[in-house]
Amino acid sequence: MKKQVMWIKVLACLMALVFVTGCASKPAATNETEPTEQKQAGTQANNSAPGKVWKVAYVSAYAIDELQWLTDMVAGLNTYGEEHDNIEMKIVEAVNANEYEPKIRALAEGGYDIIITSFNGHADATKAVAKDFPDIYFGIIDAKIQDIADYPNLQEFGIDRGYNSFLAGATAAYMSKSNKVAFIGGADIEAVNQIIAAWQQGLQYVNPDIEDTVAYSDTFVDPTIGRELALSLLSKGCDVIGASTGGAEAGVCQAIAESPTDAYYAAYDVHYYDILKGRELGSAVSYLDKMVIMFIEDVTAGKFEGGILKFFGPEMGTVAYEFAKDTPVPEDIQKKVMEISDKILNGEIEIGLEPLHK
Repeated sequence: MKKQVMWIKVLACLMALVFVTGCASKPAATNETEPTEQKQAGTQANNSAPGKVWKVAYVSAYAIDELQWLTDMVAGLNTYGEEHDNIEMKIVEAVNANEYEPKIRALAEGGYDIIITSFNGHADATKAVAKDFPDIYFGIIDAKIQDIADYPNLQEFGIDRGYNSFLAGATAAYMSKSNKVAFIGGADIEAVNQIIAAWQQGLQYVNPDIEDTVAYSDTFVDPTIGRELALSLLSKGCDVIGASTGGAEAGVCQAIAESPTDAYYAAYDVHYYDILKGRELGSAVSYLDKMVIMFIEDVTAGKFEGGILKFFGPEMGTVAYEFAKDTPVPEDIQKKVMEISDKILNGEIEIGLEPLHK
Protein backbone atom coordinates (compact mmCIF):
# COMPACT_ATOMS: atom_id res chain seq x y z
CA MET A 1 0.00 0.00 0.00
CA LYS A 2 2.90 2.34 0.85
CA LYS A 3 4.46 1.66 -2.55
CA GLN A 4 1.22 2.56 -4.27
CA VAL A 5 0.97 5.84 -2.36
CA MET A 6 4.58 6.65 -3.23
CA TRP A 7 4.02 6.05 -6.96
CA ILE A 8 0.92 8.23 -6.86
CA LYS A 9 3.00 11.05 -5.32
CA VAL A 10 5.69 10.64 -7.96
CA LEU A 11 3.12 10.68 -10.73
CA ALA A 12 1.54 13.84 -9.30
CA CYS A 13 4.91 15.55 -9.19
CA LEU A 14 5.61 14.66 -12.82
CA MET A 15 2.22 15.98 -13.90
CA ALA A 16 2.86 19.21 -12.02
CA LEU A 17 6.28 19.55 -13.68
CA VAL A 18 4.75 19.08 -17.13
CA PHE A 19 2.09 21.68 -16.37
CA VAL A 20 4.64 24.26 -15.13
CA THR A 21 6.92 23.64 -18.12
CA GLY A 22 4.01 24.03 -20.52
CA CYS A 23 3.02 27.32 -18.94
CA ALA A 24 6.59 28.58 -19.08
CA SER A 25 6.72 27.96 -22.84
CA LYS A 26 3.71 30.15 -23.63
CA PRO A 27 5.60 33.50 -23.90
CA ALA A 28 7.62 32.12 -26.85
CA ALA A 29 4.39 31.30 -28.64
CA THR A 30 3.09 34.79 -27.83
CA ASN A 31 6.15 36.31 -29.52
CA GLU A 32 5.28 34.46 -32.73
CA THR A 33 1.86 36.13 -32.79
CA GLU A 34 2.63 39.53 -31.25
CA PRO A 35 -0.11 42.16 -31.02
CA THR A 36 -0.99 44.11 -34.15
CA GLU A 37 0.12 47.44 -32.66
CA GLN A 38 3.65 46.10 -32.15
CA LYS A 39 3.84 44.84 -35.72
CA GLN A 40 2.68 48.17 -37.05
CA ALA A 41 5.53 49.98 -35.34
CA GLY A 42 8.06 47.41 -36.53
CA THR A 43 10.26 45.08 -34.49
CA GLN A 44 14.01 45.11 -34.01
CA ALA A 45 14.09 41.37 -34.68
CA ASN A 46 12.62 41.79 -38.16
CA ASN A 47 14.74 44.82 -39.00
CA SER A 48 18.04 43.31 -37.93
CA ALA A 49 17.55 39.90 -39.54
CA PRO A 50 20.92 38.95 -41.08
CA GLY A 51 20.91 38.81 -44.86
CA LYS A 52 17.46 40.36 -45.17
CA VAL A 53 16.80 42.01 -48.53
CA TRP A 54 14.32 44.86 -48.24
CA LYS A 55 11.89 45.29 -51.12
CA VAL A 56 11.35 49.03 -51.47
CA ALA A 57 8.95 50.79 -53.86
CA TYR A 58 8.59 54.47 -54.65
CA VAL A 59 5.27 55.46 -56.24
CA SER A 60 5.43 58.71 -58.22
CA ALA A 61 2.43 60.97 -58.74
CA TYR A 62 3.97 62.28 -61.97
CA ALA A 63 5.63 60.80 -65.02
CA ILE A 64 9.33 60.58 -64.15
CA ASP A 65 10.53 62.43 -67.24
CA GLU A 66 8.13 65.37 -66.79
CA LEU A 67 9.99 66.98 -63.87
CA GLN A 68 13.72 67.47 -63.58
CA TRP A 69 13.76 67.26 -59.77
CA LEU A 70 11.83 63.99 -59.99
CA THR A 71 14.22 62.58 -62.58
CA ASP A 72 17.12 63.49 -60.30
CA MET A 73 15.44 61.98 -57.24
CA VAL A 74 14.66 58.69 -58.98
CA ALA A 75 18.23 58.50 -60.30
CA GLY A 76 19.49 58.90 -56.73
CA LEU A 77 17.16 56.17 -55.43
CA ASN A 78 18.17 53.76 -58.19
CA THR A 79 21.84 54.39 -57.50
CA TYR A 80 21.25 53.75 -53.80
CA GLY A 81 19.56 50.44 -54.62
CA GLU A 82 22.41 49.41 -56.91
CA GLU A 83 25.00 50.19 -54.25
CA HIS A 84 23.27 48.32 -51.41
CA ASP A 85 22.88 44.56 -51.58
CA ASN A 86 20.13 44.60 -48.94
CA ILE A 87 17.88 46.92 -50.99
CA GLU A 88 15.72 45.93 -53.97
CA MET A 89 14.37 49.19 -55.43
CA LYS A 90 11.31 49.57 -57.66
CA ILE A 91 9.91 52.78 -59.19
CA VAL A 92 6.23 52.95 -60.14
CA GLU A 93 4.23 55.75 -61.78
CA ALA A 94 0.65 56.28 -60.56
CA VAL A 95 -0.40 59.53 -62.20
CA ASN A 96 -4.15 59.02 -62.65
CA ALA A 97 -6.62 58.86 -59.76
CA ASN A 98 -8.10 55.55 -60.88
CA GLU A 99 -4.72 53.82 -60.56
CA TYR A 100 -3.54 55.20 -57.20
CA GLU A 101 -4.94 52.53 -54.92
CA PRO A 102 -4.68 49.56 -57.33
CA LYS A 103 -0.97 50.16 -57.90
CA ILE A 104 -0.17 50.78 -54.23
CA ARG A 105 -2.20 47.71 -53.21
CA ALA A 106 -0.48 45.56 -55.84
CA LEU A 107 2.89 46.43 -54.29
CA ALA A 108 1.62 45.50 -50.83
CA GLU A 109 0.25 42.20 -52.11
CA GLY A 110 3.54 41.65 -53.95
CA GLY A 111 5.50 41.46 -50.72
CA TYR A 112 7.11 44.90 -50.61
CA ASP A 113 8.44 45.80 -47.16
CA ILE A 114 8.59 49.59 -47.64
CA ILE A 115 6.21 51.58 -49.86
CA ILE A 116 6.68 55.33 -50.35
CA THR A 117 4.01 57.41 -52.08
CA SER A 118 3.69 61.06 -53.11
CA PHE A 119 1.68 64.12 -52.14
CA ASN A 120 -1.93 64.69 -51.21
CA GLY A 121 -3.32 62.91 -54.27
CA HIS A 122 -1.95 59.60 -53.01
CA ALA A 123 -3.03 60.18 -49.38
CA ASP A 124 -6.40 58.39 -49.28
CA ALA A 125 -5.14 55.40 -51.26
CA THR A 126 -2.04 55.12 -49.08
CA LYS A 127 -4.08 55.23 -45.87
CA ALA A 128 -6.48 52.57 -47.16
CA VAL A 129 -3.69 50.15 -48.09
CA ALA A 130 -1.68 50.88 -44.94
CA LYS A 131 -4.71 50.00 -42.82
CA ASP A 132 -5.09 46.65 -44.60
CA PHE A 133 -1.36 45.81 -44.39
CA PRO A 134 -0.21 46.72 -40.85
CA ASP A 135 3.08 44.81 -41.20
CA ILE A 136 4.29 46.98 -44.11
CA TYR A 137 6.09 50.28 -43.55
CA PHE A 138 4.59 53.19 -45.49
CA GLY A 139 5.94 56.67 -46.12
CA ILE A 140 4.34 59.57 -47.99
CA ILE A 141 5.87 62.86 -49.12
CA ASP A 142 4.15 66.20 -48.43
CA ALA A 143 0.57 64.97 -48.15
CA LYS A 144 -0.66 67.00 -45.15
CA ILE A 145 -2.59 64.07 -43.64
CA GLN A 146 -4.65 65.45 -40.75
CA ASP A 147 -5.26 62.08 -39.06
CA ILE A 148 -1.73 60.70 -39.52
CA ALA A 149 -1.66 59.64 -35.83
CA ASP A 150 -4.29 57.00 -36.65
CA TYR A 151 -1.84 55.13 -38.91
CA PRO A 152 1.05 53.72 -36.84
CA ASN A 153 2.68 52.06 -39.87
CA LEU A 154 2.64 55.29 -41.93
CA GLN A 155 5.00 58.26 -41.66
CA GLU A 156 4.60 61.50 -43.59
CA PHE A 157 7.76 63.45 -44.32
CA GLY A 158 8.84 66.48 -46.29
CA ILE A 159 11.57 68.98 -47.00
CA ASP A 160 11.82 72.06 -44.78
CA ARG A 161 12.18 74.66 -47.53
CA GLY A 162 12.06 77.73 -45.30
CA TYR A 163 15.84 78.12 -45.11
CA ASN A 164 16.67 78.16 -48.82
CA SER A 165 13.48 79.99 -49.83
CA PHE A 166 14.34 82.80 -47.42
CA LEU A 167 17.80 83.06 -49.01
CA ALA A 168 16.27 83.05 -52.51
CA GLY A 169 14.04 85.95 -51.51
CA ALA A 170 16.94 87.85 -49.94
CA THR A 171 19.01 87.43 -53.12
CA ALA A 172 16.10 88.62 -55.27
CA ALA A 173 15.68 91.73 -53.12
CA TYR A 174 19.36 92.58 -53.42
CA MET A 175 19.30 92.15 -57.20
CA SER A 176 16.03 93.88 -58.14
CA LYS A 177 16.52 97.30 -59.73
CA SER A 178 12.84 98.02 -60.35
CA ASN A 179 11.91 97.18 -56.75
CA LYS A 180 9.30 94.79 -58.16
CA VAL A 181 9.59 91.00 -57.96
CA ALA A 182 7.19 88.07 -58.35
CA PHE A 183 6.78 84.44 -57.42
CA ILE A 184 4.84 81.79 -59.33
CA GLY A 185 3.56 78.82 -57.35
CA GLY A 186 2.41 75.60 -58.96
CA ALA A 187 -0.79 75.55 -56.87
CA ASP A 188 -2.42 77.35 -53.96
CA ILE A 189 -1.57 74.58 -51.48
CA GLU A 190 0.15 74.51 -48.10
CA ALA A 191 3.51 73.14 -49.28
CA VAL A 192 3.85 75.83 -51.98
CA ASN A 193 2.56 78.60 -49.72
CA GLN A 194 5.21 77.79 -47.11
CA ILE A 195 7.82 78.37 -49.83
CA ILE A 196 6.16 81.67 -50.71
CA ALA A 197 6.05 82.64 -47.03
CA ALA A 198 9.81 82.19 -46.62
CA TRP A 199 10.52 83.92 -49.96
CA GLN A 200 8.49 86.96 -48.87
CA GLN A 201 10.21 87.11 -45.48
CA GLY A 202 13.59 87.01 -47.21
CA LEU A 203 12.52 89.90 -49.45
CA GLN A 204 11.31 91.93 -46.48
CA TYR A 205 14.44 91.24 -44.46
CA VAL A 206 16.57 92.92 -47.14
CA ASN A 207 14.09 95.53 -48.41
CA PRO A 208 10.88 96.21 -46.45
CA ASP A 209 9.61 98.47 -49.25
CA ILE A 210 9.89 95.95 -52.07
CA GLU A 211 6.74 95.19 -54.07
CA ASP A 212 6.11 91.49 -54.59
CA THR A 213 3.43 89.74 -56.58
CA VAL A 214 2.20 86.15 -56.17
CA ALA A 215 0.67 84.13 -59.01
CA TYR A 216 -0.33 80.47 -59.35
CA SER A 217 0.09 78.42 -62.51
CA ASP A 218 -2.26 75.64 -61.32
CA THR A 219 0.01 73.18 -63.08
CA PHE A 220 3.31 71.51 -62.31
CA VAL A 221 3.83 70.19 -65.83
CA ASP A 222 2.77 72.75 -68.46
CA PRO A 223 5.63 75.10 -69.49
CA THR A 224 3.34 77.09 -71.80
CA ILE A 225 1.32 78.37 -68.85
CA GLY A 226 4.52 79.12 -66.94
CA ARG A 227 5.81 81.19 -69.86
CA GLU A 228 2.56 83.16 -70.24
CA LEU A 229 2.47 84.03 -66.55
CA ALA A 230 6.10 85.11 -66.56
CA LEU A 231 5.60 87.33 -69.63
CA SER A 232 2.65 89.00 -67.91
CA LEU A 233 4.69 89.67 -64.78
CA LEU A 234 7.64 91.00 -66.75
CA SER A 235 5.30 93.39 -68.57
CA LYS A 236 4.27 94.80 -65.18
CA GLY A 237 7.86 95.70 -64.33
CA CYS A 238 8.95 92.69 -62.28
CA ASP A 239 12.65 92.15 -62.91
CA VAL A 240 13.18 89.09 -60.69
CA ILE A 241 10.84 86.09 -60.81
CA GLY A 242 11.00 83.00 -58.64
CA ALA A 243 8.96 79.88 -59.26
CA SER A 244 8.20 76.52 -57.71
CA THR A 245 6.15 74.97 -60.48
CA GLY A 246 7.98 71.76 -61.42
CA GLY A 247 7.91 71.19 -65.16
CA ALA A 248 6.24 74.57 -65.77
CA GLU A 249 9.44 76.31 -64.65
CA ALA A 250 11.06 75.75 -68.03
CA GLY A 251 8.49 78.09 -69.56
CA VAL A 252 9.16 80.73 -66.91
CA CYS A 253 12.87 80.51 -67.69
CA GLN A 254 12.20 80.83 -71.41
CA ALA A 255 10.25 84.05 -70.89
CA ILE A 256 13.06 85.54 -68.80
CA ALA A 257 15.71 84.47 -71.31
CA GLU A 258 13.76 86.23 -74.10
CA SER A 259 13.19 89.42 -72.12
CA PRO A 260 14.88 92.49 -73.67
CA THR A 261 15.35 93.97 -70.19
CA ASP A 262 17.69 92.78 -67.43
CA ALA A 263 15.41 90.23 -65.76
CA TYR A 264 16.60 87.43 -63.52
CA TYR A 265 15.30 84.07 -62.35
CA ALA A 266 15.33 82.56 -58.85
CA ALA A 267 15.33 78.81 -59.46
CA TYR A 268 14.01 75.98 -57.31
CA ASP A 269 15.29 72.41 -56.99
CA VAL A 270 17.52 72.45 -60.09
CA HIS A 271 19.56 74.87 -62.23
CA TYR A 272 18.51 76.05 -65.70
CA TYR A 273 21.85 76.98 -67.25
CA ASP A 274 20.99 75.93 -70.81
CA ILE A 275 17.92 78.14 -70.99
CA LEU A 276 18.89 81.17 -68.91
CA LYS A 277 22.53 81.64 -69.97
CA GLY A 278 23.65 83.93 -67.16
CA ARG A 279 20.25 85.13 -65.93
CA GLU A 280 19.83 82.65 -63.07
CA LEU A 281 20.69 84.12 -59.67
CA GLY A 282 20.80 80.78 -57.88
CA SER A 283 18.67 77.82 -56.92
CA ALA A 284 16.95 76.83 -53.69
CA VAL A 285 17.94 73.22 -54.21
CA SER A 286 16.39 70.24 -52.46
CA TYR A 287 17.91 66.78 -52.35
CA LEU A 288 14.75 64.72 -52.19
CA ASP A 289 16.61 61.47 -52.83
CA LYS A 290 18.58 62.04 -49.60
CA MET A 291 15.33 62.57 -47.69
CA VAL A 292 13.76 59.37 -49.02
CA ILE A 293 16.96 57.40 -48.39
CA MET A 294 17.07 58.61 -44.78
CA PHE A 295 13.50 57.37 -44.34
CA ILE A 296 14.45 53.98 -45.80
CA GLU A 297 17.51 53.72 -43.56
CA ASP A 298 15.46 54.58 -40.47
CA VAL A 299 13.15 51.67 -41.28
CA THR A 300 15.92 49.15 -41.97
CA ALA A 301 17.74 50.20 -38.79
CA GLY A 302 14.64 49.71 -36.64
CA LYS A 303 14.12 53.45 -36.09
CA PHE A 304 10.82 53.85 -37.93
CA GLU A 305 8.45 56.38 -36.37
CA GLY A 306 4.88 55.90 -37.49
CA GLY A 307 1.90 58.19 -37.12
CA ILE A 308 3.93 61.40 -37.35
CA LEU A 309 4.92 64.18 -39.76
CA LYS A 310 8.69 64.65 -40.00
CA PHE A 311 10.62 67.46 -41.69
CA PHE A 312 14.13 67.23 -43.13
CA GLY A 313 15.97 70.54 -43.04
CA PRO A 314 19.41 72.03 -43.81
CA GLU A 315 21.00 70.40 -40.78
CA MET A 316 20.27 67.03 -42.42
CA GLY A 317 21.79 68.00 -45.78
CA THR A 318 18.51 67.89 -47.68
CA VAL A 319 18.29 71.57 -48.66
CA ALA A 320 20.78 74.26 -49.67
CA TYR A 321 21.01 77.54 -51.52
CA GLU A 322 23.42 77.48 -54.47
CA PHE A 323 24.44 80.45 -56.57
CA ALA A 324 24.43 79.62 -60.27
CA LYS A 325 27.86 78.89 -61.74
CA ASP A 326 27.37 81.86 -64.10
CA THR A 327 25.42 83.97 -61.61
CA PRO A 328 25.15 87.73 -62.11
CA VAL A 329 25.16 88.19 -58.31
CA PRO A 330 28.28 90.15 -57.30
CA GLU A 331 30.59 88.64 -54.70
CA ASP A 332 29.78 91.24 -52.06
CA ILE A 333 26.07 90.39 -52.27
CA GLN A 334 26.85 86.67 -52.22
CA LYS A 335 28.74 87.29 -48.99
CA LYS A 336 25.76 89.14 -47.49
CA VAL A 337 23.43 86.28 -48.40
CA MET A 338 25.75 83.77 -46.74
CA GLU A 339 25.79 85.94 -43.60
CA ILE A 340 21.99 85.71 -43.56
CA SER A 341 22.35 81.94 -43.97
CA ASP A 342 24.51 81.82 -40.83
CA LYS A 343 21.90 83.78 -38.89
CA ILE A 344 19.15 81.36 -39.92
CA LEU A 345 21.22 78.32 -39.00
CA ASN A 346 22.21 79.66 -35.58
CA GLY A 347 18.64 80.64 -34.74
CA GLU A 348 18.88 84.43 -35.02
CA ILE A 349 16.25 84.48 -37.76
CA GLU A 350 12.99 82.56 -37.37
CA ILE A 351 10.94 81.82 -40.47
CA GLY A 352 7.15 81.76 -40.35
CA LEU A 353 4.96 79.38 -42.32
CA GLU A 354 2.20 81.76 -43.47
CA PRO A 355 2.53 83.99 -46.55
CA LEU A 356 2.45 87.72 -45.88
CA HIS A 357 -0.07 87.87 -48.73
CA LYS A 358 -1.06 85.89 -51.82
